[in-house]
Amino acid sequence: MKYSLHRAPRLRQTAQSQSIDNAQAEEAADADFNAKMQLSFLESAIQDWKAQRATDNDKTEKASIDAPEADAAPKSSWRTPLSKIKPSTLAKSALALAVALVLGWAPAVRLLATTSAEAIVNARVITLRAPIEGDVTMAAAATDIGSTFHNNEEILTIRNRRADYSHLDSLRRERDQLGTAISALEAKKQLLEQNLVELSEQQENFRVGRITQLDQRIREIDADLAATEAQHDMALQTLTRASALRKTDAVSQAYLDKALQDERVTKNTIQSLTERRKGSMVELEAARKFIFIGDSYNDTPQSAQRKMEVALELADVRARLEGSKAELAVLMTRIDAETRRNEELSSASIRSTVNGRVWEILTAPGEHVNAGQDLMRLLDCGSAMVTASVSETTYQKLRIGQNATFQPRGGGKELNGRIVGLNGLAAVSSNSAIQQSMLAREPYHVTLSFPGLSEGAECQIGRSGLVKFDTSSPGAVASAD
Repeated sequence: MKYSLHRAPRLRQTAQSQSIDNAQAEEAADADFNAKMQLSFLESAIQDWKAQRATDNDKTEKASIDAPEADAAPKSSWRTPLSKIKPSTLAKSALALAVALVLGWAPAVRLLATTSAEAIVNARVITLRAPIEGDVTMAAAATDIGSTFHNNEEILTIRNRRADYSHLDSLRRERDQLGTAISALEAKKQLLEQNLVELSEQQENFRVGRITQLDQRIREIDADLAATEAQHDMALQTLTRASALRKTDAVSQAYLDKALQDERVTKNTIQSLTERRKGSMVELEAARKFIFIGDSYNDTPQSAQRKMEVALELADVRARLEGSKAELAVLMTRIDAETRRNEELSSASIRSTVNGRVWEILTAPGEHVNAGQDLMRLLDCGSAMVTASVSETTYQKLRIGQNATFQPRGGGKELNGRIVGLNGLAAVSSNSAIQQSMLAREPYHVTLSFPGLSEGAECQIGRSGLVKFDTSSPGAVASAD
């Protein structure tokens, strides 16, 4: 009994210190057991073991008093034969020892492994801003924080009922005026083309008539020339007879002179008619080439001159018409551009640029917003990463590109990844959902990429866990700040 009284405080003190150590290890390793429950369990097991030992010692002392002194060997009061200890006592002692080993093993492994003090799943946050001012309308009435969206899916719409359409109206008035001018030019063009056709027909009729007239005149000259040649032959014969008779004084000298005159006149008449025929042939050939030669007009008749004037006026109308059409085409392009600009200023559809979910809503349906105002923040689930804080000793062992594993707290598949950023003591500000400054258990910060976090439709942002670093894998040496 003396042993029990002296040993019990030491055992209780040992159990209490072990419970405190186990509680600290439990907090560091985030074990599933509660420290108080473990301490109570150990104290209960030790008390049962002490009570059993005290009972066994009493029985041993009574047996030694009743036995003969020669047969009883001197024994120590604090030793009990193993054969006399109950199996239940041995089982409880073994259970207490196993619990102590289990509770002490996790802190030992944690102490030897290169792990993070705390780690959390993080992702980029994309801010959607209003491109124009106007009233907000949600594409889906049930849109709220946590709602999921796919890439290029419409989230909300902004409509500006006070958009300025004055410039577009001015362009449309210019278009209408230009359209009226083009219509007038088209009508004038048709009239001039009709007049030109009539003048062309008139000119052609004049040319054909002139050619016919010249042909008839040439035939008339040919007839006169034939008659004159006949007269010349007759005059030549008369002159020959008169010359012969004059030699015999059968005729007078006056008769001979008259015969000579007739012969010369007919000869000159033939020559005159021949030249007239040549002139008529020149006019005929020119008329066939659309060149008109005459005594009463120049090289172009009045119908041809009028035709030229109409042709020039028609060319001017055509040029003005083409210019107006080109100007109308440019004006229509400007109207289309101004229409698109007004549509962009009067209505804007805000679409998701990533696959993710709503992180924060900064506006409400029906609210009037200004251009550039923040409307909503989206989580980019495809850019999920892990932000961890580590001690200085652990940080000095890490390198960019080093392999690591992430075990989510509360169960889940262990993920493989690598280190992509070593920020040291600097808590770098970024567009992440959770800033590095929020991890304050250790001063050094590390960013890791785990491709498995981006798989699936759900975002795991904010889920904590434990990162284990593989310091044996290669990588660029990191320098502490």
